[in-house]
Amino acid sequence: MNYAVSEYKPILENPRRLGELDEARDLLIDAFEQNGVCIAKFQFGEVALPPEMLPRLTELVGRTVAVLRIDGKFHCREVGRHA
Repeated sequence: MNYAVSEYKPILENPRRLGELDEARDLLIDAFEQNGVCIAKFQFGEVALPPEMLPRLTELVGRTVAVLRIDGKFHCREVGRHA
């Protein structure tokens, strides 16, 4: 028997994983480690990131944050205070 298997995780499943050139931007509610992965909890849902992102994201909890994936690397910045 053959089964069709999607190589991508469904968009409604948490935590999401950012694809190349994807950006997660929203109010960052929490950041924590789970099973060796950094989980960034935004208002829209959770995003799985490399564990080395945790210290930076912890500093940004409560702020509007953007995490962008370019060339397989993750870039994080504050984009403004959430009103």
